[in-house]
Amino acid sequence: MAHGTLHKALDVDREYQLLQERLDRNVTGAPDSPAMRRVLRMLFSPEEAHVARSLPQLISVPKLAEKLGVDVDALDELVTSMAQRGLILDFVRDGTRYAMAAPVVIGFFEFTFMRERPDAPMEEYAEAFEGLFDNEDFIRSVFSHSTQLGRSLVREETLLPEIEILDWERATKVVENADAVAVSLCPCRIDAGLRGEGCDAPTRTCMTFGNSARTLIHSGIAEPVTNDEAMEILLEAKAAGLAQTGDNVREDVSYICNCCGCCCGMMRSIKKYEIYDGIVPSNFVATIDHSKCRGCAKCSKACPVGAIRVEPTNGKGLRKNWSIVDTDKCLGCGVCHDACRWDAHGMERRDDPTYIPADMMERVALMAIERGKLGDLLYDNVGSRLGHFAAASLRAIEKLPPWKAAMANEKIRSTFISTMLKPVRKAAPI
Repeated sequence: MAHGTLHKALDVDREYQLLQERLDRNVTGAPDSPAMRRVLRMLFSPEEAHVARSLPQLISVPKLAEKLGVDVDALDELVTSMAQRGLILDFVRDGTRYAMAAPVVIGFFEFTFMRERPDAPMEEYAEAFEGLFDNEDFIRSVFSHSTQLGRSLVREETLLPEIEILDWERATKVVENADAVAVSLCPCRIDAGLRGEGCDAPTRTCMTFGNSARTLIHSGIAEPVTNDEAMEILLEAKAAGLAQTGDNVREDVSYICNCCGCCCGMMRSIKKYEIYDGIVPSNFVATIDHSKCRGCAKCSKACPVGAIRVEPTNGKGLRKNWSIVDTDKCLGCGVCHDACRWDAHGMERRDDPTYIPADMMERVALMAIERGKLGDLLYDNVGSRLGHFAAASLRAIEKLPPWKAAMANEKIRSTFISTMLKPVRKAAPI
């Protein structure tokens, strides 16, 4: 690129390869495949691929222009176009504009479908992404290991009064306490509808909160709503039998999706590839009172991940059939409770709840450690020669048995993460 312009003869194939490699350094990954290359070529021009693959996790637009050797005004215009299409994220703080890298999931897949775009070839986009989600390597790069992007939120109204539930486990509290709320179309149901496979569940159901809401509003991807309006959307989604999936953190929850098992990318992947920890279950699990169960299978049909089956009683009860909950698959969402006409379903606390990260930074750090990508995370946040050297060194250490053994120790891992994140949290611009 010549200074003062964004135009230069680019090695097109090389730019898309480097973009794929950049995306694969994210904790959710983006392994190379014909489907991945098709998606990237469809969404990004070669020039945009060059900019996106040059992004660290976060950088000011003036610094990015200096890094690329281009005119800042021309780059600012390109960043605006890319942000409006959800290819990257941007925001302004203290008069300075920042650009943020967007992964594939949760990232530019969702942002592509979260609002109406009559000017874009949306059916072609949907077909291309479906090819990507049919790629098992990609799915496992996103949903493998124990720390996940999303966690299930129990329907608190299904719990008996004596069962304790914390505020961060309540979808209603997330909505009530948010200092900014935005709503957009459900990308999964819009994507499925474009392929002729959508359901009749409501689509204006995807909610974001706080800085995430402000960022998506700024880019035109979501629209602002009040907390009361968001609560109405939540209640409508529950009435439609949708399960609530939220950001896998305890503090500053950034989103709540209202999911159906037929369209939701997470839930479809869970069932297709049997990745039953692809969404972290809530701290509750479904129970069935077989003295009341009629074996009608309504709960089985309502369960978004196929965790309930109907079996013959084999003479063990008054009914011919009854429902059985597979507790290893159960998300603890409570949808089955509302589907039951016979008051046979309940919810109880799990004996072995999964650890939920405190915030987004801890979640990303845990995911990076589990996936052997802490070196990549360091490089993408530092981005200098020193950062490159440190990241390469850490990548080598991550492959050693002593590192894996140390990170398997919960106490050591917790101390390591706390120490690592302390300066990052102090310097965080958002």
